[in-house]
Amino acid sequence: MLLNLFSLQTMQTMISSQLLIIFSSIFIVFSIQASPGAHGPNGEHLDTPNKVQALVNPKFEGFTEAYELVGELLNDQVLIYLHDFKTNVPVKNASIELDLDGQVAQAKFSKQLGAYSLSEQVLLGKLQQSGLHEIILTITTEESGDLLFVTLDNSSVLVRDLSHDNTEHAHFPWHIFVVGLAVFAGGFLLGRQVKGGKS
Repeated sequence: MLLNLFSLQTMQTMISSQLLIIFSSIFIVFSIQASPGAHGPNGEHLDTPNKVQALVNPKFEGFTEAYELVGELLNDQVLIYLHDFKTNVPVKNASIELDLDGQVAQAKFSKQLGAYSLSEQVLLGKLQQSGLHEIILTITTEESGDLLFVTLDNSSVLVRDLSHDNTEHAHFPWHIFVVGLAVFAGGFLLGRQVKGGKS
């Protein structure tokens, strides 16, 4: 009987020690993980997706058998990148005419930008209005000429929002601390019971 009581107390001590080790390990693992509002070395939030406020410039693109073209609407100009379709080599000596609802303007090649630039204010004003814009581009070189129909979508330019909200800051994982404290207290009390039963 005394032997059974001693082995029962020994088993209780072992089980309580093992439970204490398991729960302490779980507590440590969860504490190491990024808590809500935790910051990385550069101050970025580790638990939230990176939010950046960026304006995406509206673009249009098109291609023919001879050319491929990409246009980008900036605040003060339209940039047009023209490449040979087969070789992907930039075409530098072309004449590009842009027609928007009967409003026609000529783009000029800029060596500095490596693209054709158009800064005609009336046409820019129309393109900067929100909505879909159907554009006709006439491309002429010494060897050939092409007509291209493209669409500029200027309806949604804001893609992501940057907001550093202080409600995301919960710098200490209090719930994990409370669970760890409860596990420690439970193990301590269980150990005291087992020790008290031995005496």
